[in-house]
Amino acid sequence: MMKSTLALSGVAIVLFGSALSYAHEDDPKAQDMEPAFVGPVWRDSDPPSGVADTFGSSNINLRAWFPCNTFNSASTSGNDCWGYVSPSGREYALMGLDNGTGFVEVTNPSQAALVKFMPKPASASSSLWRNVKTYQQYAYSVSEGGGGIQIFDISGIDQGNVTDLGTVTTGGSAATHTMIINEQTGYLYRMGGGSNGVRCYSLANPAQPTFVSSWNPKYTHDGAVFNWPTGPYAGKEIFLACGGLNGGQTDTGMDILDVTDKSNITVIGRATYSSAAFCHQVWISPDYKYAYINDEIDESNFGINCLTRIINIENLANPVSVGGFTNGLVSVDHNLYIRGNQLFASNYKTGLRVYDITNRTNLSETAWFDTYPDSDGTGYAGLWSNYPFLPSGTVVLSDIQRGLLVVSLGVAPLTIGYPSGTPTSITPVGASFQVTLTLAPGQSMAPNGAKLIYNTGGPTDRSEPLQSLGGNLYRAAFPSLACPSTVSYGIEVTLASGTVVRDPISGWRTASVSYGEQATFSDTMESGTNGWTVGLPTDDATAGVWVRGDPNGTTAQPEEDHSVTGTQCWVTGQGTIGGAAGAADVDGGTTSLTSPIFSAQGIVDPRIGYWVWYSNNLGGAPNEDSMPVLLSNNGGTTWTQVELISTSATAWVERSIQISSFMTPTSQMRIRFQARDLISGSLVEAAIDDLRVFGLDCTAPRPGDINGSGAVDGTDLALLLSGWGTSGQSDINADGVTEGADLAILLSDWG
Repeated sequence: MMKSTLALSGVAIVLFGSALSYAHEDDPKAQDMEPAFVGPVWRDSDPPSGVADTFGSSNINLRAWFPCNTFNSASTSGNDCWGYVSPSGREYALMGLDNGTGFVEVTNPSQAALVKFMPKPASASSSLWRNVKTYQQYAYSVSEGGGGIQIFDISGIDQGNVTDLGTVTTGGSAATHTMIINEQTGYLYRMGGGSNGVRCYSLANPAQPTFVSSWNPKYTHDGAVFNWPTGPYAGKEIFLACGGLNGGQTDTGMDILDVTDKSNITVIGRATYSSAAFCHQVWISPDYKYAYINDEIDESNFGINCLTRIINIENLANPVSVGGFTNGLVSVDHNLYIRGNQLFASNYKTGLRVYDITNRTNLSETAWFDTYPDSDGTGYAGLWSNYPFLPSGTVVLSDIQRGLLVVSLGVAPLTIGYPSGTPTSITPVGASFQVTLTLAPGQSMAPNGAKLIYNTGGPTDRSEPLQSLGGNLYRAAFPSLACPSTVSYGIEVTLASGTVVRDPISGWRTASVSYGEQATFSDTMESGTNGWTVGLPTDDATAGVWVRGDPNGTTAQPEEDHSVTGTQCWVTGQGTIGGAAGAADVDGGTTSLTSPIFSAQGIVDPRIGYWVWYSNNLGGAPNEDSMPVLLSNNGGTTWTQVELISTSATAWVERSIQISSFMTPTSQMRIRFQARDLISGSLVEAAIDDLRVFGLDCTAPRPGDINGSGAVDGTDLALLLSGWGTSGQSDINADGVTEGADLAILLSDWG
């Protein structure tokens, strides 16, 4: 799976001591926290803002995104989520945060809106852990930070009203890890919080849950409760209790409880499985035959890929492990839920994974949406939970760093394509490119709904309608634009349903506006070092130091340089042909490569272009390092970082730096590349080739200047007359023959 890098704003996660004191002893999240993403709300109907990055996905579409800070400026992490449908049929997402609970309407995901943020109880500490559930027209929130059960009246949520009814603190410790509600029997079950097991509350009065009883021989981390339909326990209320290795648990696993009689809770059976580390959460198949368990720590403890365990529970007294399933990715599974024959798994750093469980023990992955695009891994960042039970099919996701994401499954309503690619440069007199708009069955476009949206730096975006070329083919055409300039652009289509589809999903593509380029410096790395220098006094890499040569390919290092003709480039170390990924990779620190002095004066809008190979997605700490690119305009006296390369394309990629965005262009420019191995287990390879300095040419071409001398004169006229009646150089208008029309162009351009 390709990972894209998402820049995070520098906002720190605050870990409150009282919250951590309630966390179960094996939960690693408190030690593995990352900063929260900070940004505005994003919806797929909003104008492009550049805030929402492209998340990797398959068969799932992002509809809205509410970062943690959009609920409350002091919110620094997200956790659990749930859903609610009001009597009017409007749909809502409930989002747990470290300092409270958020309520978002998602009836139309493209118009999703925050209804209310309700702060935690004053008696509670902020906490990484919060759990939310609903019953009738009430919502409940619990936390490891204490406060008991916080109760909300949401009967007025359609009108924007959510009322805090206070808390219930009976039943022992005020801390809670998770909570589940059986809507058929009207009972709420609190789990965990310290070393607690299961605590039972009657919702006969939903505004005031009443403590009834508890089951406390061992710690319960999470669970699920169902009214059993068949077999010897038909009509019984069955509770599946997952517990880790603490609070009385001597062997992590799942206890199966009969909680029908709250005063006499009994253990029916117990499920265990091999390589168990911490039995975390469970849900069951719709035929009540199989339970699917997340073990939160087995991947990191035993070095296995993300593995969900499958337990046959047809005989509740004798549950049997029947194996598990994995999609082969390195990640940790956390919370899963099942709707029909679809299992929705929240797997931290690989995001939401959707599986078909028609074959209960041989699952197949049908869709995915990666909320943590930085990397895969066994760390505890990324997606916490999901809620797939809204009638519309909208799915709510809760991510620790990125907050609430609202997605929809299925084929995209419209697919936007580009038969000949998208332009990166256009002429000042305009340019066009082709676009295909492929509608899914049952979809149609609104009248005049297809547009080219563009902006050259002004306060408002402008648009041009797409021109139909027949079928699903369209032309997007720019008007005349100033030179030099940079135009940002995208395609936007409004469907008859009101849904807005945009490509790219956020931000813009960009193109330079000019008649061409003027180069002042270039180096293909083919002839000597040409003034390039390797090393700084501060460099400390013990291997993989920059060297110029014909690279020997490994699984991480290129086999060929980039140049079409040539063999040489700068590369970090010289591996052995066909060698392992770690052959001559950068080790132990930083290695620096610095260019000779070059000039960026005398050209319009000077830029530096180069080709780079960067690999850091292998080894024991994938995607944990990065390569700074620095620029100097005083010969190397001072330096400014202009790029931070961290995406592992494992291919040659062209990059461009607009010098004026960082400093004044001078005749004393230098560029520096610093490949570095700073993380234990990280594997880094890099290469640089074909560097050039160029500017934009705003001199309009003279079509009558056949010989390219800069003037239209008798020499050009002689060339035209000698080619009369033929095609070729003298055919100025390229219509296939040199004739009077070409002569008219030449004469109008004379001088």
